[in-house]
Parts: sequence; C-alpha cells; structure tokens
Amino acid sequence: NIHCLLAFVAIILLRPAGCLQISPTPPLTNVPVYSLATKSPVSQKTGMNILTYASPVSIRPDRVWCIGLFKGTASHETFAETGKGILQQLAVNQYSLVKLLGGTSLRDVDKSEECAKLGFPWYKAHLLGANDPDVLPNCVSYLKISLIGDRLIDCGSHDVALCKVESMFV
Repeated sequence: NIHCLLAFVAIILLRPAGCLQISPTPPLTNVPVYSLATKSPVSQKTGMNILTYASPVSIRPDRVWCIGLFKGTASHETFAETGKGILQQLAVNQYSLVKLLGGTSLRDVDKSEECAKLGFPWYKAHLLGANDPDVLPNCVSYLKISLIGDRLIDCGSHDVALCKVESMFV
C-alpha cells in the first residue's frame, strides 16, 4: 500500500550517506538449495550433503557448474576420489533435510534411514546408471556431473570443482 511505500522511501532518503555497517557474516540470500549425492567405490554406499556453493558458469560447448566442497567430509572425499556425483536441487518441501544432510556426517548417521523417517526415502533412479548414487525423491532437478580435469582447487575451507553436466533430469 501507499503508506508502506512512503515509509520505505523515507527510510532510504533519510539514511545518512555512508552509514553501512561492517558485518562478520554476509546476509542470507534466497537461492536454490543443492545436495550432492556421491557413491563410494569401496563401500558402494551413497552419501549426501548440502552444497553451500553451487552455480552454473557456462552453457557452451558444455554445461559447466562450479561447486564448493567442504573439506574433511565424506562427500568431499568421495567426490575427490571418483570425480562424479548427482547434483540435486531440493524442492521447498525438502528444506527440512538441510540440517540432516548438511549438519551431520555419513560416518556418524545413517542419512538414508533418517531421510526415510522424514518421508524422503532414497531410491535408485531408473534414468541413471547402476553405478550412480541413490537420489532423493521429487527434487526440482538432477544434474549428473563429472569433474573437469583431475584436481580440485584449494580455496581454504572448501575445495572448488568445475564440473561438466553429463545429463539433466527434471
């Protein structure tokens, strides 16, 4: 309504120039939430995490995504070893999985079992290959990705991977 608009304009116009404040953390943004599913070649178990950083960076000649992998996690170790995974864009009703997938470790918690308890049982997608990891049901999209080159880029707390999108499913 007009009162809200006038209040907003007054705040902007009356704010002194240069009154920005230093913050130790960036503001939260409204961005898609991604989970990376990987499969250990040794145990043949699927692992899933939450990727804080995932973004498309190119569309030609190949679709390329950049992902940030938090160091020391089972997902990081598996992706570094195999160079493959399934990037899943979570649907809004799956956001309840963020704490489980991003705040716990496959080493300590059976994430598949816990996801099933929350109504999101992992499954083998028929469109993916037999050696691919299980995935969450009803994600917005699934991107089968592979590491470009043979190494991750050290960026401090995270390693960055440039990944080719091998196939996409919606």
